[in-house]
Amino acid sequence: MTDRKSMIPGRRVRLALVALAASVAGVGTASAQSVQVGIAAAIAGDVNISNAAAPKERKIARKQRVSWGDVIRTQKKSQLQILLLDRSNFTIGSSTRMTIDRFVYDPNEGRSFFGQVFEGAFRFMSGSKNPNNSATVGTPVGTIGIRGTALDGVVGGDAVKIAEKEPFIGKGVRSDKETATLVVLRGPGPATDGGLTVGVADVTAAGRTVTLDAPEFAAYIPRPGAEPIGPFRLSAAGLSQVQDLLSPSVANAGKGNTLGKILAGAAIVGAAAILLSDDDDNGGSGNTRPAGGQQSPTRP
Repeated sequence: MTDRKSMIPGRRVRLALVALAASVAGVGTASAQSVQVGIAAAIAGDVNISNAAAPKERKIARKQRVSWGDVIRTQKKSQLQILLLDRSNFTIGSSTRMTIDRFVYDPNEGRSFFGQVFEGAFRFMSGSKNPNNSATVGTPVGTIGIRGTALDGVVGGDAVKIAEKEPFIGKGVRSDKETATLVVLRGPGPATDGGLTVGVADVTAAGRTVTLDAPEFAAYIPRPGAEPIGPFRLSAAGLSQVQDLLSPSVANAGKGNTLGKILAGAAIVGAAAILLSDDDDNGGSGNTRPAGGQQSPTRP
């Protein structure tokens, strides 16, 4: 049965701090694994999950809780959408491997998120509007700080293929097909309905930061130790390729309509929010339980 005391904001913060203290003190990983960060709201294809307590990969189920430290892997032609407790949405495309290393959330204090994508494609869409919200996504070559927007990223060989066709970059840049990272801001204009804002993304590598502050602006980190290249406007063909990696059905339905693709994703987030509410009614934690704790950002 759900502990209704967990609905008290003060208790929510205390639980997050307890989880964080446990990780610092070296308490067993299994304790940290139990801290929920969201649910698997939509699944397509073959998606597996594992963690330190259960290292053997197993298929993830719809509405299954996603916890701190879980490692998620999608196979070819597969996608997963994770609805986080603050209604932010983290989508991963085919052949992607990622983990959420830290998530602390309180409705009054905001959200702090840190996840890692080791390979593949992802989209982060900010949820509730709060000036204290922060989100960071790490890749093998850099970090991406996200503030109130929708952002896409690609790590690995597909990032290289897209970048080499962009006039701003071309084939003259030496890229690592395992770790190269392409990031593009997808948030619509400030007058757009649906609650999405432009926001900004800071792409940092090798001591340099490139700020993306307009829709379709992109940055590219070609290899470990290299500075990000950009900002530059990603071509329509490049945007379409990124979308294909995340959700082929949406891409084919809205060729050339970037805003339409973003709003299609927002509609899915809305549907997923209903799932999270249902989870609350069935004894799940929904947004009434915080997630906290921190794991060393090492590659699993």
